Amino acid sequence: MALRFLLCAEDLLSATLARDLCDRVVHERARSDWLRALWAPEARDAQRTWTGLRPDVWWADRGSVEREARARRLRPHVRLRETGRLYSPRGVASEAFLALRVAATLDPTPALVVLSGDTDGETDPSRLRGAGVALAAEGLAVVLAEPCREAEAWVLAGFVPKNSIEIARLKALHRELGFDPTEAPERLMSDRTGDPRDAKRVLRALLSGGEPCSALDERGRQCWLDTPLELLASRGEAAGLGAFLRAVEAVLLPRLGDAVTPA
Repeated sequence: MALRFLLCAEDLLSATLARDLCDRVVHERARSDWLRALWAPEARDAQRTWTGLRPDVWWADRGSVEREARARRLRPHVRLRETGRLYSPRGVASEAFLALRVAATLDPTPALVVLSGDTDGETDPSRLRGAGVALAAEGLAVVLAEPCREAEAWVLAGFVPKNSIEIARLKALHRELGFDPTEAPERLMSDRTGDPRDAKRVLRALLSGGEPCSALDERGRQCWLDTPLELLASRGEAAGLGAFLRAVEAVLLPRLGDAVTPA
């Protein structure tokens, strides 16, 4: 029976990045030959199933988590042992808290829970997803995918020009911004109208010369599917990408039985 991986994400791009990169880590970084073979693109669907909170969807958004929590009468707060007072997490920590509480009620229990979404520049640890996970304390295997500031930062970390047109686009952006957005994607901003550092604008400029496009189009997908994981991690370290890849290795691989096969 395929393992159930529960994915709760901010949007489709965040969900797709988390799913695809998680699968790549297993296929490319597992120490065991047999596990890498099982996670080859043509075989991995028989090993794991990405799901939302319903069997007919492969990821869950915030609204579905909140609806399921209400349906199951799960409270959005916890009583602190230290003070005895009720405490409700804030920001995306609240989303993570509810997602973990819902996940703990599912049957079968997910083999892995992945929570994915932007930080939008939030720096208060108590308002980030990790705080919600710690507060829920459900004992599940959890991996956080938190692009800083925007999910587009992870796509940009994997952009490698393929032709003279793309080389020219990158050089023009480098001159305009004063830095290379593929080398320092964390310096881009979150959806500020008119700001040249807007991550979505910069990504469009690279992928299509500024014409309407989606990071989920073929050229965008190549940025995280084809670029070596080592390059993605180094460029995206300050944007949270390196931490995500390491977390998948540390949390998921041991649970899949990864080990070096004795000679």
